Amino acid sequence: MGFGLKYLLDGLLYPDDSLIDSGSRTAVPPHAKISDSIPNIPMTNQFGQRIRFRDEFVRARKALIINTVYTTCKGSCPGTSATIEQLREKLSPAFGNSLTFLSFTVEPHVDTPEVLRSYAEIYGAGEPNPELSDWYFLRANKPNTDSLRRSLGLFDLNPQVDQDVSEHASLLVVGNLDTDRWCSLPAELRTSTLIESIRRIAGFSFEQRYGITR
Repeated sequence: MGFGLKYLLDGLLYPDDSLIDSGSRTAVPPHAKISDSIPNIPMTNQFGQRIRFRDEFVRARKALIINTVYTTCKGSCPGTSATIEQLREKLSPAFGNSLTFLSFTVEPHVDTPEVLRSYAEIYGAGEPNPELSDWYFLRANKPNTDSLRRSLGLFDLNPQVDQDVSEHASLLVVGNLDTDRWCSLPAELRTSTLIESIRRIAGFSFEQRYGITR
């Protein structure tokens, strides 16, 4: 279950915490952030650069749009990657380097950095482009990949389904590391709907959130 649905359900089921007995819900640490659960795993991007996830992306306090992918996918991946390419083109003028796109492979034994770069080239991310927000294609070993997936809500409760890469969800996890606002969006939504939702969550300024200059 993604962040957006989880917290929406929390709000619907428990609209007023004052009406709930303190023993009926698991206590949440008062200063805990959703991003605290994201692991600092080692990864390699499509350019062969080695990074650690938290050090590179979480501590930068930027906005992130994250999804899972694998290059041999014949199902949802090509459509999702094409959607991200459109989002990148449309959001970059307002967000610039305050927004980063991250696609990490769920088939790391196949998707080497070289393979990921070839795949990235199809969608305009084979080379850094200073006019567009960064888009990195990432790989880690299988245990670390699973750890990252779970921290972001990109998993299935059924273990058999969860380990079948062809069943991975075509979701975009959107987060603002400064405000700690997060949501999950189906990549199949209309691009205009995705842009509006992403702006609300990822935006740092009024103009980024609403597309209007005050």
